[in-house]
This record gives sequence, C-alpha cells and structure tokens, in this order.
Amino acid sequence: MKKHLLTVLLVLLLCVQLTLPAGAAFRSYEDIQDDHWTTTSVERAIDLGLFQGVTGAEFGWGRPMSRAAFTAALVRLFDWEEIEPERASFTDVSPDRWFYSAVETAAAHGALSAGSPEFRPTDGITREETAAMMVRALGYSSLAGHAAESGSPFEDVNTNKGFITAVYDMGLMNGIGDGFFDPEGTVTREMAAAVLMRLYDCLNAQPIELNSSSAYREIAIDTPLADTNGIFPMTPLEPLTELYDALRDMKNNGADMDRAVLSLNGGGIRTLTSYGVVLSSETLSDKEVKAVLSRPDVNTYYSERYESAYCIYQPNAYQTATVWYQSDESLAAKLQLAGLFGVTHYVLR
Repeated sequence: MKKHLLTVLLVLLLCVQLTLPAGAAFRSYEDIQDDHWTTTSVERAIDLGLFQGVTGAEFGWGRPMSRAAFTAALVRLFDWEEIEPERASFTDVSPDRWFYSAVETAAAHGALSAGSPEFRPTDGITREETAAMMVRALGYSSLAGHAAESGSPFEDVNTNKGFITAVYDMGLMNGIGDGFFDPEGTVTREMAAAVLMRLYDCLNAQPIELNSSSAYREIAIDTPLADTNGIFPMTPLEPLTELYDALRDMKNNGADMDRAVLSLNGGGIRTLTSYGVVLSSETLSDKEVKAVLSRPDVNTYYSERYESAYCIYQPNAYQTATVWYQSDESLAAKLQLAGLFGVTHYVLR
C-alpha cells in the first residue's frame, strides 16, 4: 500500500512539473519583481541560459551588471565557441578568473575595444559601453562610423556617437528623456536582460521571402552601372551603409516596418576593364552569375565593408571582368540588418 501511495505521489509531482510554464526556472530566484517592465525579459534570459543568478537564491535584481557578466551573456547570445588562449589580452583578466574564456572569446570576435590594456571586469557596465559592445559584436564598427556622420539624436553624447546612434536607430536602446541618453549611467542586471532580449529577438526573427513586393512598401537600393571610361569598377550590391540609411529614413518617417519589404538584387553586375579603363558594364541574372562562378579561372572575394561578394576573371588576354553578385553570405548580412530594423520580408529581383 505504501509503495502504491509513493508511486501515486511521484506521478502527481511529475504532472505538476509538466504543467509549469517554460519560464518557471526564474521562480528559483526570490528577488525578481513581478509586473516590472523588465520581468518578462529576465524570465526569458534565464530560461535561455543567457543569465545566471548572483547566488542560488538571488538574481541580483537592481544590482549593476558587471562588464564581465555582460560579456559572458553576449557570448552565450551569439553562441560563440569559447576559447582559452595561453596569453591574456588584458592585464586584469587572468586564466584563473571565471570570465576569462568569455572575455577572450568576445575579444576574438571584435566585440571589445582594444584601446586599453585593462578590461575592468568587475566595474558596472555603462549605457555607452553596452551600446558599443553590442554594435561591435554585430560586426558593425564601420557602420557605426557611418552613423556618426548623421549626427547624434542626444545632447549628452560626446563619445561613441555612432555606436549609440546605431542601437537607438535599431530600437535596441532608448533615451531617458527628450534629447538625453545618459551614457555614463549604470545598467542594472534586469535592464541588461531587456536589452539583450531585444537583440536576441531581432537576430532570431526568420526572414520571409516573397514572390512580389506589391502589397508592401519597398526598400530598394539601386546599384548604378560603372561609367564607361571611368576608373575602378566599384559596383557592390546594396552597400550596407546605404541600406542602413534607407532603413533609418523609413523608420524615422513613421513607416510600419512590418509592412516593408527589402528588395535585393538576385543577380549581379559585370564590368569589363582594359588596363584600368572601363569598357562596358551590364547587369547579370542569377543564372548568368552562376555560369560565371563555374569558370575554372574565376577568383572569388568578399568585401566586409560593403557586405557584397565579387569575383574577377579574364575573358581574354587584354580584358578583366569584375562581377559583384549576391552570395549567401551577403544576403544573410543584409537580412540581418533589415531584421534589426524590424523588416523581415524580402524579395529577390
């Protein structure tokens, strides 16, 4: 009888556990506030394994997020394979510290500024540092430089203007009032969870390819053909800086980004040159680009500056052909940027 009763109790306990919501893991922390604007983000960040508590019973609600802890969460978010080099990149981050691998991994992926010999791992991360680290992790340092040229929307931002402008444009971080960002303000652990979950959702939004853009507001970046008799045939498809400007302008004009569609060139542009002089320039279809790439003499390259692929070959002894085309890598990069602005639909023309 006792054995039967124990079995029934175990079954009932299992049923209760199965009915708990997926986000029940956060309930083990006593200090998480209910009905706070960051609560849902905190729950999700914990369940996704991005965050851990400061103790077994406390999440650390209201406490400053350390630079080391934010770096570790960022590494988990991007799912980077962690490394442990023998030589440390920073004088205050040694191999015996719990965050050594995360810091070194983030540094290897360009997410950290290399301008200082110290990392200051236990310092609370500021709003400015949070913005800069996320933009660098996305690989958008050059894009931040471009964003800085447009001017900052905040009166109190003097350094890292492009990084802060970028996270604001993408909706990852907001100001604290009209014209102010509070760049030196400390980010609490729950605030860090909210910011990282916004980034997580943008990066994990699935792009949807459409057959037609007729029912949507189209975002298209024209790629002009190279000028005949011009020098250097630079015809990358949808350069990232121009795409950023188009997305930013549309968002700032109050457009519904859910009803926008990114129109991308599915083929390429071929330019023929002879001794540095442009002879001709023409558009190629996707099928024609594939035929070019199948040539045995073609050399392929990728421009991270433009996020566009290109190849070079010689059709004869006197001419050089350069073809900028849409590769899987360039397509992914442009869809990622569009997704950060809330645009998930696209067409290939």
